Amino acid sequence: MTEEFIRAKANLAEENINSHFPSNIRFRLFDVQINGGVNDCCEALVNSNGSYVPYGGGLNNAARINAGLAIINVLADYYKFNAPIFIDNAEAVTNLIETRGQQIRLVVSEPDKELRVEVEAGEGQLFREAM
Repeated sequence: MTEEFIRAKANLAEENINSHFPSNIRFRLFDVQINGGVNDCCEALVNSNGSYVPYGGGLNNAARINAGLAIINVLADYYKFNAPIFIDNAEAVTNLIETRGQQIRLVVSEPDKELRVEVEAGEGQLFREAM
């Protein structure tokens, strides 16, 4: 009876956490073991072609980056805090999802031998400057 209670509690906790995230992101917070016991874990799962794939394996770089941005959006809303977001390997993504915080995209560019900064016009932008 205790095991059933623990499994039910784990399922409710997962459902509550996942209700805050978009439908393409899920978190697995508990693993049910072969003996029926419940083991704590925390693994992000991303919907890829109709099935949920672990964030740490089976996703391409673009899917991992966009999943991370989606998770950041949920946490930013929950904690009511927006911070700048550094996106490394941004050249791997053709369509980055929008974030509430400023995006600083780090991109590899063969022709650029020196650091170049571009500023995109955006809502609330106070100035435009290129280096």
